[in-house]
Amino acid sequence: MPVQLALAELKLQVLGLDTPILWGLGAYGEDHDVRAALVRLSLERAHTTADAAVLIGDTPADIEGTHANGVRVIAVATGRSDEAALRDAGAEVVLPDLRDAELMVKFVRNGA
Repeated sequence: MPVQLALAELKLQVLGLDTPILWGLGAYGEDHDVRAALVRLSLERAHTTADAAVLIGDTPADIEGTHANGVRVIAVATGRSDEAALRDAGAEVVLPDLRDAELMVKFVRNGA
């Protein structure tokens, strides 16, 4: 299993959010260095369009990659970037963490 994929699974497993995820549809650090390319690749793998996708990310680079592809983003301040940095990068929705799963699902389904 590629390292970046294993890390992604572990991060979500700790929070009990690792199922049901179709891991093969995503794109990870070993696939490309540029986030916009990763977003495009995951759209291709999922056979979907930008308007039908939502990316949950924790860095300004994630936000830039989604905007470059017309994908909605939900930013979560669980990494090195705080909420202000994620808002400054252009995230429409910023959550402090992943504790409120109902709120996350609401934003995924209904937008901001």
